[in-house]
Amino acid sequence: MKLKRIVTPFIALLISFSFSACSDPELDGLMDDYCNCIQKARYDQSNDYDPCIEKMHAIKEKYKNQPRKLQKVYEKTDDCY
Repeated sequence: MKLKRIVTPFIALLISFSFSACSDPELDGLMDDYCNCIQKARYDQSNDYDPCIEKMHAIKEKYKNQPRKLQKVYEKTDDCY
């Protein structure tokens, strides 16, 4: 029983740390900027999608050699729409 009291909080701490270690604030910021661009272009008829396309191209270029981060980019892109 005493071992369970020690192990359970340790496991919870380990799990929470693993989730926070997976986040990338730089990637999140770039994708937020891209999503905001898409939203603005969608609702503003005078605005085109070219700046948004350029942003996405730059993001993909930045993470082209990092498959896990590139996968996150694709997942977050789906959230923009």
